[in-house]
Amino acid sequence: MYHKYFLSLFIFIIASTLSCRSQDIRSESDKLFIEAKSCLEKGDYNSSLLKFTRYISLEKNNKNVDTLNLMESYYNTGGIYSIFQNHAHALEMFEKGYEISYLSNNTDMQFKFLNNMIGTNCELGRPEQADKLNLRIKNIKGIDTGQLLFYYYFNKGFIADKLNDQAQKIQWMNSAIGIVEEYGLPQEMKLYPCSEIYKCHEEQEQLEEAIAVLLEYESLVHLVNNSSSSRAYLYADCYKGLMRVYTKLGNNEKALFYQNEFFMINDSLLNVTEFSKVKLQNQNYEYQQRQETIDAQQKTIFHQNAILIMLIIILSITIGASIIIYKQGRTLHNTNMALFDRNNALVEVENKSKEKVDEVDKELLMKINNVMNDENIICNPDFSLVMLAQLTDSNTNYVSRTINSYHEKNFRTFLNEYRIKIAMKRMKDNDHYGNYSIQGISESVGYKSSSNFIAAFKKTTGMPPSLYQKLSKME
Repeated sequence: MYHKYFLSLFIFIIASTLSCRSQDIRSESDKLFIEAKSCLEKGDYNSSLLKFTRYISLEKNNKNVDTLNLMESYYNTGGIYSIFQNHAHALEMFEKGYEISYLSNNTDMQFKFLNNMIGTNCELGRPEQADKLNLRIKNIKGIDTGQLLFYYYFNKGFIADKLNDQAQKIQWMNSAIGIVEEYGLPQEMKLYPCSEIYKCHEEQEQLEEAIAVLLEYESLVHLVNNSSSSRAYLYADCYKGLMRVYTKLGNNEKALFYQNEFFMINDSLLNVTEFSKVKLQNQNYEYQQRQETIDAQQKTIFHQNAILIMLIIILSITIGASIIIYKQGRTLHNTNMALFDRNNALVEVENKSKEKVDEVDKELLMKINNVMNDENIICNPDFSLVMLAQLTDSNTNYVSRTINSYHEKNFRTFLNEYRIKIAMKRMKDNDHYGNYSIQGISESVGYKSSSNFIAAFKKTTGMPPSLYQKLSKME
C-alpha cells in the first residue's frame, strides 16, 4: 500500500513540474509572437525576423503547438527573407509552413504558401518546378474563385518571365488585372501585375508605356493601408522603376527626384548589415537553445531525483523497504550526475572548438579585406578567386565560404562591388580621369569587356555609368 502511495505522489510531483515548465514556455512564446508581429507592422524587418525565429524555436518545444501562429510565423519569416533576396532560406520557411498547413487541412494557408513557393522557385531559377506548384493552385477547394484565378494567372505571368517570354508574361499579367475588374476584387491587387508589366515594357524599350504603368502603380500604392509593412517596399520598387525609365528617357530632373525618393525609402527599409547581424544572432540563438534544452533536461532529472530521495528518507521511517528504494535512488542520482558532468565536458570542448574556428575565420577575413583594399591588385584583369586564395595563404573553398558567410554574396558579386566603387571614385576625379571614356574607366578597374562593366555598374548603382559620369562632372 505504501509503495502505491509513494508512486502516485511521485508521478503527481513530476507532472506538476513539467506542467509549470510547459506553461512558462507557452507564455514566453506567445509574448515573442506578439512582439514579432508588432515589429513587422512597423517595418522593422530585422527585429521581426529575430523574434519570429526565436518564437518558432520555442514553439517546437511546446506540447500543445499553436498551429495557426506557427504557420503565420513561417509565412512571415519567409516573406522577410524574400525582401532581403535570401530566396533559399525563404523557400525553406514556406515549405515547412506548407507542410503544417497540409497536415492540418488549412486550405487558406496552403493557398498562401503555394503562391510564395512559386515565386521563390522562380527567383531561384526553377520555373518548371514553379509551374508544377501552380497546378496545385487550381485544385485547392474552398478558395474564392476570383482570388484563385487572379493568382493562377499572375503566377503564369511570373513563370513566363523566367522563361524569357515577355509577350506571354504581359498577356498573363493583363489577364490577372482583368480578373480584378471582373470579380470586383480590391484595386490594390493590381499592384503586383503592374510591377511586372512595367518591367516588360522597359526591357523592350517601350519607355512611354512603362512610365504610364508606373504612374498607375504609384497611384495604387496610395490605396495600401498606411500601417501595412509592405507599403514602403512597394514605393521603393515603384520609385526605382521611375528612376531607371526617366534616366533612359533623358529626363534627368525627374530621374534625380525619384532617385532621391528611392534611396530614402530603401535605406530605411533594408539595412543589410543589420540583417547579417540578425542572421548570425539567430544561428547563435538556435545553438544556445539546444544547449539550454539539454541543461533543462538535466536539471529536471536532478530535481526529480532529489524529490525521490527526500520521499524515500521519509518513508524509510515507517517501512523497511524504503531502504532499498533509497539505495536505488542514490545509484540513479550518481549515474545521472556522471552523465551531467560528461555532457558539460562535451559542451566545453565544443565551445573551445567553435572559438578556434571563429578565430581562423576572422583571420582569413582580415587577409581577404586587406587584399581587396589594394586597388592595384583587384583592378588587375586577371585577378581571380584562385589569386585571392594564394594571396591569403588559403584555398579557394575556404575563401569562397568565408566571403559567403560574412558578406552574404559570392566572390564574383563581391569583386564587382569593389571595382564599381573604385570606378565611381575615378569618375569623380576629373584631374586624373576626366578625359577617360567609359571603356577606359572599365579597363582601368579590371574589366576586359565594357558591356560586363556597364551591366555590373547598373546592378550595383541602379543607373548606367554614362549617366553617373555626366552627373559627376556637373557637381
